[in-house]
Amino acid sequence: MNDKAPLVLVDGSSYLYRAFHALPPLTTSGGQPTGAVKGVISMVRRLLKDYPGSPIVVVFDAKGKTFRDELFEAYKSHRPPMPDELRAQIDPIHQIIRAMGLPLLVVDGVEADDVIGTLALEAAHKQHQVVISTGDKDMAQLVGDQVTLVNTMTDSILDRQGVEDKFGVPPELIIDYLALIGDKSDNIPGVPGVGEKTALAMLQNLGGLDSIYGDLEQVRTLEFRGAKKMPEKLAEHEEQARLSYQLATIKTDVPLEIVATELSNGEPDQQQLLEWFRQCEFKTWTEELLKEGTDPQQIDSPEAEKDYQVVLDLEQFQGWLKRLEQAELFAFDTETTSLDYMQADVVGIS
Repeated sequence: MNDKAPLVLVDGSSYLYRAFHALPPLTTSGGQPTGAVKGVISMVRRLLKDYPGSPIVVVFDAKGKTFRDELFEAYKSHRPPMPDELRAQIDPIHQIIRAMGLPLLVVDGVEADDVIGTLALEAAHKQHQVVISTGDKDMAQLVGDQVTLVNTMTDSILDRQGVEDKFGVPPELIIDYLALIGDKSDNIPGVPGVGEKTALAMLQNLGGLDSIYGDLEQVRTLEFRGAKKMPEKLAEHEEQARLSYQLATIKTDVPLEIVATELSNGEPDQQQLLEWFRQCEFKTWTEELLKEGTDPQQIDSPEAEKDYQVVLDLEQFQGWLKRLEQAELFAFDTETTSLDYMQADVVGIS
């Protein structure tokens, strides 16, 4: 690893969902969904350009439950199942990232956040600069003198001061902040009736959760609506607040068989990339690879034999109709002027 280039840790799962929901849906001519693939790989390519010489490590959530599900059965339970059209794009994303020569990590039993937190803390302890690429606010708890956040979707960068400017508390109090207000995206409950302003009033004046619960009576002296009755509310929901603190805390001690400062990018597999870009019909990226010198003759992509007939008159059509009526199974596809079904005109059937 280049000692001057930061270690870049990418929250792949965060960008996977954001790309799928925020960007226009894309499909190939054969109907294969590719919008999330295009979005995630675009962000990774952007990071490679913005951080030349840096290891770009992409981390995804593993399948199955994590320790947080064991702590709280309702953790993320409000989320609908992953759409099939998104699930179908996960493997292509993983394969393309690997073909780019970038380390890709998936660790069972924990979330991508925890793997990133562990690698970030390890590198920071060795005085190595770390950039975490994510769109999730809970990652702000990891920010420090050696660690910053970057969001390629909004072009924003958060250092220690940036976290305090955005959330009203320093990185050290982000977990306490989430424990009080909760986090709807992860179904972390927080304390009922405690919103952002109330939480900030307590955290800015009294300190973290332990300080607040260490002397609840001091909460009554604060100047915010409902301060007089807040101690009773906090006492009633202390167990929930403590649980929320656990759920919001990113682990930084996940056992890993890798060393953060020894991670590096490998050589991209140009042939694999070309095959994937062609399969996904990413024409611009395909052309870029070809211009870089990838020999199209080296690409093993034999064309299937084609046997088709063009039906141009009623007699031919009736002949084909009889064949279809006698067939056990058949499939057809509409040929249109656009992939946007709201605007497309039908020009034929195949």
